[in-house]
Amino acid sequence: MIIKNANNWSSHSAFEALIWAFSSFVIISGCMHAMGSNFYSAHPYKFYFFAATVLAYFFGYKTASIYILVSSVYANLYFVPPFGVFSLSADQVERFLINLLFGSVATFFIEILQRQRYKTKLLLLVSESRYLTLLHRDNQLLLKLKRKE
Repeated sequence: MIIKNANNWSSHSAFEALIWAFSSFVIISGCMHAMGSNFYSAHPYKFYFFAATVLAYFFGYKTASIYILVSSVYANLYFVPPFGVFSLSADQVERFLINLLFGSVATFFIEILQRQRYKTKLLLLVSESRYLTLLHRDNQLLLKLKRKE
């Protein structure tokens, strides 16, 4: 059986995803700004990528991918020296690409697993429905046979 709507596994709306993404972005950014200069440049991407994996788990890869791109640029501008300038040294490019790769791979795997989970759930519901239909049909046939006797 081919199930084509397994991509629509999230029961949350796009507005809910936007609210959660924005609130997590504000909370993480606020905490990192509150920590001050002793925190800057010590892996600011990881917090955003962790939030992106949580968003991917609940809302799908589209929200998480946009979140990763926006938060990566923001983290590079405000938490990696020189501040306020989007410039990357060779070491920073390597760290940025590794973090981007890990975040993207985690988001991709979560999306694949969620689609498979939802596909399995749909198949279970279809098989249960078919079983009940067959059971109902068998009961009707048995009743007809008893009436003939």
